[in-house]
Parts: sequence; structure tokens; C-alpha cells
Amino acid sequence: MSENTKQALLEALAEYDDSKEYEHYRDQEEVIVDIFSQYPSNNDKKSVLLKVCVLDSFYSTNLKIYGIHEVVKQILNLNIDKALKVGDTSIIEKIANFTNSKGKQVFLYSFASKYCFHHNKDKYVIFDSFVQKSLKNYENLLKAIKEIRTFYGLEEFNNRQMDHMLWIYVKENLK
Repeated sequence: MSENTKQALLEALAEYDDSKEYEHYRDQEEVIVDIFSQYPSNNDKKSVLLKVCVLDSFYSTNLKIYGIHEVVKQILNLNIDKALKVGDTSIIEKIANFTNSKGKQVFLYSFASKYCFHHNKDKYVIFDSFVQKSLKNYENLLKAIKEIRTFYGLEEFNNRQMDHMLWIYVKENLK
């Protein structure tokens, strides 16, 4: 069973890497990588706005509903660069949890994890609605990915490759 699962995960990664179906995701990822490498700091409004808008567009996080500018202000006010560098997971909740201009409490955990992940792929992973339904919180996700890596002998794969493997595997096997 475990060897079959490992093979299925590796096939899922190959599917992501090679399939025409996922080409637009690969293209988008290339743009995100370029933007985050060109604008690594989070103390300039224009660069944070650019990163937020690109993530919102490519990941369909619907930030317009909550206030893109409020998200940008939240990030700017937190002074997060040192926390991102060391992989401080508490920064995800600090980015995600704020009150928008309409006085509504907002919790954008998925967006915040993506923002942190694209700043430091070695320390963060992406938390989305699929993960939330099954693992409940970010720390459980980190633990689960580490355990999957170890159990299936996938230590040579980075967080992004693991994300792609698991995303395609779940998408294809839990239809």
C-alpha cells in the first residue's frame, strides 16, 4: 500500500510538471516567483500591493470582498521581514486576522499562508480549504507533510513539490 501511494504521489507530481492541463498554473507560478524575488521586502506599499494583487488574482482568494488595501496595510504595519526569514508561523495568523474598513473581522488564513510561503518556501507551506477541512490548523499541516515525506521516503522533494503532489493526488483521487 505505501509503495503504491508513493508511486501515486510521484505520478501526481509528474502530472503537474508535464501536463498541458496545468501549464497555466506553472506559468503563473513562474510570475509569482519572479515578483517575490524582485520585491523580497515588505516595507514598500507598491511592492506589497503588487504581490497581494498577483496572489489574489492567481489563487482566486477574493480579497476584493475584504479589502485589498486593508490587507496591504496589515502587512505593512506588521514589519514581517525578520519573521518570514526565520519561518515564524505566528506571522500567518497576524497577517490573516484583522478588521477591515467596514469594521468586519476578517480571517484570511489561506491567503496569508500563500503570502508567507512565497517569501520562504523552505519554512512555510500553503494552507487552503482542503487542508482546513481535514487537518484543521497550520501546525497540523506542517507535521503531516513532514510525516508523509518521511513515511514515503520523499525527503528530497521541497515544500512546493510536496504541495503539487498532494494537490494533484487529492484532486484526482477524491473526485
